[in-house]
Amino acid sequence: MVEEREGPPGRVRFSLKLKLSLPITALVILTVVLVGVLRLRQAEESLTEAMEKRGRTIARDLANSARHSILTNDELALNLLVTDALKNPDVAYVVVTDQEGKILAHPDLRQIGRPQERPAGWPVPSPEIATQTITHPQHGRILDFAVPLVFSGVRVGALYLGFSQRAIEQALVKAQTQAIAISTGLVILGILAGFRLASVLARPLNRLVEATKAIAAGDFRVTLPVTSRDEIGLLTESFNQMARSLGEKEMIKRAFSRYVAWQVVQEILKDPERLVLREERRDVTVLFCEIEGFTAIAARLEPVEVIRLLNDFFGLMIDTTFRHDGTLNEFFGDGVMAFFGAPIADQDHALHAVRTALDMQAGVAALSERRIRAAEVPIAIRIGINAGEVVAGTVGSEDRMKYAVVGDNVNLAARLQSNAKAGQILISQRTYDRMKAAVDARPLGSIRVKGKQEVVEILEVLGLREVRPSLARPGPPE
Repeated sequence: MVEEREGPPGRVRFSLKLKLSLPITALVILTVVLVGVLRLRQAEESLTEAMEKRGRTIARDLANSARHSILTNDELALNLLVTDALKNPDVAYVVVTDQEGKILAHPDLRQIGRPQERPAGWPVPSPEIATQTITHPQHGRILDFAVPLVFSGVRVGALYLGFSQRAIEQALVKAQTQAIAISTGLVILGILAGFRLASVLARPLNRLVEATKAIAAGDFRVTLPVTSRDEIGLLTESFNQMARSLGEKEMIKRAFSRYVAWQVVQEILKDPERLVLREERRDVTVLFCEIEGFTAIAARLEPVEVIRLLNDFFGLMIDTTFRHDGTLNEFFGDGVMAFFGAPIADQDHALHAVRTALDMQAGVAALSERRIRAAEVPIAIRIGINAGEVVAGTVGSEDRMKYAVVGDNVNLAARLQSNAKAGQILISQRTYDRMKAAVDARPLGSIRVKGKQEVVEILEVLGLREVRPSLARPGPPE
């Protein structure tokens, strides 16, 4: 029940079962002890009251007999009265005196004729019977009764009766023994009941702990049975809802992380209900990239080699796009389309697109070097980039949909890519104006684009003007 968990050295963590059972057990023990003490006190009071009534009765009977013997001056009768009274095991002593306090009858015959001496604080005869619990040097705690002997209003003597409390003490010892036995049994039952109750209360919480560990390990299929309708039942229901929600988000994460950057996935996960992203006008930069002469290359290769080449190419394109916070829109044959600035706004989306294109060129160059060393056909790419306003949103049906951008600026980026030569990155003048301080480009004149009446000024990107810390963000965790 005492469990050691990870944490600061020397700290011990107690289980919930122990925490619950300890106060329950303590409450049971305290209750049993208090009830036992009260019962013993009540028993003592009842026994004392009964003993006092019995002693008063005996004292009155003895006083009536002693008064008659004093009046008849029958000392023998008085001593027989004392002797008979002492046969009662509860009677400690009986003493009879005359009106002057001289002893007329005593258990010790040598005391007869001597004056009666009462220790300080012991009761003395009064018009009524005086009673007090005192400690006798020989008999221990006793009830002392001092009874005046009065005849026709005249006091003729006194009777002193010592009634032993030994019977009370023995009865109390017996009662204490019984109380201890009963209390011990109740405490054991209370401890067992406390641990049982703690187990019942802790069991669903322990299941929650184990289920939480399962979720932390990536198992979102866990579902706990709701066995009650109290707060623990509500907590269990809430946990099941949380597990389902986390499972849905994990599915979203796995699906979207294949197509968009990790940051986009995180943004979507903040509000998964907005999976169907609303259509809106956004300022973005669109990038098209295609392998130069892929049809001729594919004709010279075996199908398995074509697939391997495309996998290497697309893997490079995906990693590079995601590294610069881009969204990979689609693959088309031997090329890709990506855009920057949606669904997450990015004021430097044009520069990010150019950086992506330059990294794509460098990556393809490295890939081609490896292919040449392996006696395989190298490849080259051509890229077109254009920035401007588009319509962004989810297109498709409920069964299959994707987040995409459409508009003239998308078409212009595609036309720029189709006009580029192998190894070229073409951008429009409007795009260059957004980042001319950071990008080195060479004007190539103007071209006429299908669907547009005006000509479009184009430039070839040569590189970046200065080396600055990369604006790229880390990719998704493995």
